[in-house]
Amino acid sequence: MKSASYIKQALLFVWKSSKKWTILLLVSQLVQALLPLALLYLTKLIVDSIAELKQSGDFETILQYILIFGAVQLLGAIVQNYQQLITETQQQLVSDYMSTVIIDKAVSVDMSYYENPAFFNTFHQAQRQALFRPVQILRNLTDLIRNILLLGSLAGLLIFLHWSIALILVCFALPIAGVRWYYSKEMFIWEKNRTELEREASFLNMVLTGDNYAKEVRIFNLGEGLLNRFREVRKALFTEKYNIANQRAKAGVFAKGAEIIAMTTSFCFIAWRAFQGSITIGDLVMFFQAFQRGQVAIQQSLSSLVGLYDNRLFLSHLFELLKVKSLLTTPEAPQNIKPIQEGLELKNVSFAYPGTQKNVLKNIDLKLEKGKVIALVGENGSGKTTLVKLLCRLYDPSEGNIYWDKTNLKEFRLKELRKQITVIYQDFSSYQFSVKENIQIGDFQNKASFSRTESAANFSGASDFIEKFPNKYDQMLGRWFADGQELSGGQWQKIALARAFYKAADIIILDEPSSAIDPLAEAEIFNRFQEMAKGKILILVTHRLYNLKIADTIVVLKEGKIEDSGSHDELIQSSNLYKSMFEKQAN
Repeated sequence: MKSASYIKQALLFVWKSSKKWTILLLVSQLVQALLPLALLYLTKLIVDSIAELKQSGDFETILQYILIFGAVQLLGAIVQNYQQLITETQQQLVSDYMSTVIIDKAVSVDMSYYENPAFFNTFHQAQRQALFRPVQILRNLTDLIRNILLLGSLAGLLIFLHWSIALILVCFALPIAGVRWYYSKEMFIWEKNRTELEREASFLNMVLTGDNYAKEVRIFNLGEGLLNRFREVRKALFTEKYNIANQRAKAGVFAKGAEIIAMTTSFCFIAWRAFQGSITIGDLVMFFQAFQRGQVAIQQSLSSLVGLYDNRLFLSHLFELLKVKSLLTTPEAPQNIKPIQEGLELKNVSFAYPGTQKNVLKNIDLKLEKGKVIALVGENGSGKTTLVKLLCRLYDPSEGNIYWDKTNLKEFRLKELRKQITVIYQDFSSYQFSVKENIQIGDFQNKASFSRTESAANFSGASDFIEKFPNKYDQMLGRWFADGQELSGGQWQKIALARAFYKAADIIILDEPSSAIDPLAEAEIFNRFQEMAKGKILILVTHRLYNLKIADTIVVLKEGKIEDSGSHDELIQSSNLYKSMFEKQAN
């Protein structure tokens, strides 16, 4: 039942992506199923007419048969050539469609899945297989239908000669199909078990060739060592795959040998009937060709069946991916989110990452008031970034709740909630887009505003270098595309800050917003944060405590708990941890 379901779903993907080309493929397959029988019969007529030529002297009849034969061959050639066009076009359409299906699923799943190796194994196989397997299933089915139609007609022809010929044709094709069937399953199991090793090879390839790793590969002389490791992984994969293929080849030789014996025996029988005069020379040629075509048709039919099984196995990865459900649920009757009036409140919030037992956050009670600048500080591993993830609802608390004014975050539609939040992480992304696209991506779903773009760039300080570019806000950034302009780390961070400022959101979260920016520019940016916080909630996550005099509230975290909170001056007096961190930086 599951196999039939997978095949049905795959065919639906093909139909949705290329309806017209699917119909054309079916028509071309039907024509190709009928043409061989016509050619066989015309061959018989031509041979028999030539044999009788000396008696009848009617060459005109032979010529007519030859011309008809040529016309049928021409029709077959036309159909075959256009079928190649149909196949290539449909393959491209299906591949593009399946790419969008996988990408759509990838961007919709929860962050927790991106921290799960088992998910990445499934995702890796789905990406590899989904682009071509659905259209192969359609091809398997249409090939199967075509060959069954052809076999039906050829079987009737061979049964007319002797019933045993048709039986031999079928029985001795089964061993080859059995070999393919068995080793298709073996190859599927091997690929499934070796997915993680394949991913390791892909990662090593990315490290050795990608621009993100290029500097460290050279500075640390990683090239030779990682290349050797890449070779070892690929060699291990090659050896295991070769051994399976070698065993399949040996088994295939024995299966093919049995088929050849059956074919030779059948040919001897047909020749004996012709020698006895039971059939004409034309019949002899027709039956010989019918047996050969039947043999090919059976092999192709069984190959199509094995292909269906093979493709169904590999498509299981795709359907496993598509069955992944979001853990961040939305209620059946979600609340409409309104501009924040009071603030956010965390009540008794604890959190452990999925698949782990240790709480990263423990019993957090915290109010984040509208119009205030709130800073989260603490040593590495204290829970700052995790707390930000919960505020953005990338995860839900394991215990406790977070409220938007008086409404639980879980009561809102996820997309509507995130429209009201803008975040720039410490490991912000650099897009190979133009300057204005890099900034406007902060509010990508709404109509772009150039005035807001300029304003955001001015606020972050990015306008100082943008105005010096030849194409200003149309300047392409990065080195991936023609005429691109690479930026320094600090310049990229100012672009990222502009992206955060561009979005009209109630909650602004900045994780180490100035880590790559020089001290003078940093002080200027921090002074603007108080202005930004008017009518909003601005949350700063930073290790640079000397800038936090602008914060209304500083929350000190230690090992997932709130150690203390207050203003800078208050914490200098009351918090030994904060005072210690501040004095170390000051010195």
